Amino acid sequence: MRAISLQQIQEATRAQVISQPNQNFVGIGTDTRVDLSGQLFIALKGESFDAHAFLCKAVEQNAAGILIHEGFEQIEKFKDKITILKVNDTLKALQSLGTWARRQSRAKVIGITGSNGKTTTKEFTAAIVGSAKSVHYNEGSFNNHWGVPFTLLQLDPGKDVAVVEMGMNHAGEIIELVKIAEPDVVVCTMVGRAHIEHFGTIEKIAEAKEEIYITASKQSTQVFNLDTDQTHLMFMRARERNPGGKFITFSSLNPEADVFLKIINLSMSDLQVEGTIKNIKGQVRVTVFGSQNLTNLMAAAAVALGAGLNPDEVWKGLEKCRTNWGRNQLVHLKSGAQLIFDAYNANPDSMKALIDNIKLLKNPGKKIGVFGELLEMGEFAGDLHK
Repeated sequence: MRAISLQQIQEATRAQVISQPNQNFVGIGTDTRVDLSGQLFIALKGESFDAHAFLCKAVEQNAAGILIHEGFEQIEKFKDKITILKVNDTLKALQSLGTWARRQSRAKVIGITGSNGKTTTKEFTAAIVGSAKSVHYNEGSFNNHWGVPFTLLQLDPGKDVAVVEMGMNHAGEIIELVKIAEPDVVVCTMVGRAHIEHFGTIEKIAEAKEEIYITASKQSTQVFNLDTDQTHLMFMRARERNPGGKFITFSSLNPEADVFLKIINLSMSDLQVEGTIKNIKGQVRVTVFGSQNLTNLMAAAAVALGAGLNPDEVWKGLEKCRTNWGRNQLVHLKSGAQLIFDAYNANPDSMKALIDNIKLLKNPGKKIGVFGELLEMGEFAGDLHK
């Protein structure tokens, strides 16, 4: 987490200063279960918790300051010990600090959303871009209204590129995340049935995902998947909105796309792909499992072009792509069996992709599936599980 001064916090949040014994902070903290020495503790309020109830604990954990939007009984007691700042809404203040950090950096910011594959695409993008430039990203799914500003607050001003994942389960959320991150390059990997409980139809989900293109600056580079109906329509509408815009396309079906890749061999341990990147032919072996990862690889390659890499650099970077924990992860068991561990918040489309890939595998023994529950399916849960 980057250091920040009281003056910078005031400039970003317009906070009211109640006390100011400490003028500088080594970073931002929100968890009173860890050491907060030298940090500004932000008292966030969520649906099931309110950190204002733990302000005394924050002081015990050596916080140098606290940012609040409510009063608390011990305020007079702590005035001389720590800096106390007050705002109207601590979450909005955190988001404003994220935008401030983004503007302090020279990094080109990449925004990634999609019903499936956005975290994997983020990891692949970081691997490809990181092979040629200095890159910042958060591991895991730091992709919501507090995760995105935290990702930006951890951004070293000297980095070349920042990769920011943007998730949502309600309309309007992507708009807010784009406003916070002000991305230079944006992509929606694909539209699927994740969170259909909140939307009711695929069309409504697509509308929410398209916010990443509509809200982004007209000067941004916009990357589009030509292989699905919903994202192809987004591309057509984007060209109508901004005829002179900067667009990059990817496809496994259309050789005219800027990134055109196809699978020539699939195994438990890797994919072999070939195709063209900006008309530069190539072939590469990537140690990831599953044909659905072709979309993620193409999206990451196209975004890397938007980040300034040339086609040869992208081809070399593709070799470095790996899936992270719990996402089509190959595990060798002591028994000699091989396990595909795919255990992150499944949805019907990712589950179908996994089953389709298992069908393609040629192995001498049995194939055994162990399946968990699909969440946020609402009234469609029964049919979709079947």
